[in-house]
Amino acid sequence: MQARCEQCGTPLPGLAPGHVLLTCRGCDVTYHVRDNGSFRRVGGPVGSTEAKPVVAQGSVSVAPPNFLVEREDGALRIGWTAPSFDAMYAVLGILLVAVLYAVRFPDQVAGFGVLEWSCVGGVVLMGLYPAIALALNLTWVEVKGDTLRITSKPLPVSSASAVDVRTLDSLAVHAFTRKGGKGLYVLRRFALRARTRDGRTLTLVTGFENEGDAAWLADTLRRHLRLKDGPWGEAVTSDD
Repeated sequence: MQARCEQCGTPLPGLAPGHVLLTCRGCDVTYHVRDNGSFRRVGGPVGSTEAKPVVAQGSVSVAPPNFLVEREDGALRIGWTAPSFDAMYAVLGILLVAVLYAVRFPDQVAGFGVLEWSCVGGVVLMGLYPAIALALNLTWVEVKGDTLRITSKPLPVSSASAVDVRTLDSLAVHAFTRKGGKGLYVLRRFALRARTRDGRTLTLVTGFENEGDAAWLADTLRRHLRLKDGPWGEAVTSDD
């Protein structure tokens, strides 16, 4: 349930990472927020005695510790970094191939010159770059005006993608599995998907290892954009 101020009833925004205090945008009352989203009033101006008191309800959306949240002039920017085991597996796979080649063809490796080693180094760097970028980059979702833009910084991996939020109807978290090593390991991952008003399904962000992170991002974007919860959900109140 959407958290509301106990004094004026205004919906309370989500709590930014690293913070425990939250201020109502309607009446400037300050609340202390616990890790589970529960909150209590700790300060702020006293409302009019003639006004009908509002019972505090719901829980505040608390951002996971690896997320950054920025709100300015109606725009919402959410960034996160999550060192991925997928990237580690890619690095280990490349190193394993190199070791196996050296063991299988020791004479050829011993005869490598400067040119050959330069080629090997270039191939290794090309293979490691995506893994390093996935491990170090911050993924950013920015909602400004009618555009939702997804970028990855600082190391470029792919071009930014943009979506017209006016075409979106609902958001949902989708679970899927990845298999590697010819079935030696199975990874469970989560993606944030959007359904458009004309029935198309778009994958906005994928590769979450923690379902809670994907669910928090989906909930925050739903409230900001006033979208539905999944294809058959109900519209929710905006934080803004």
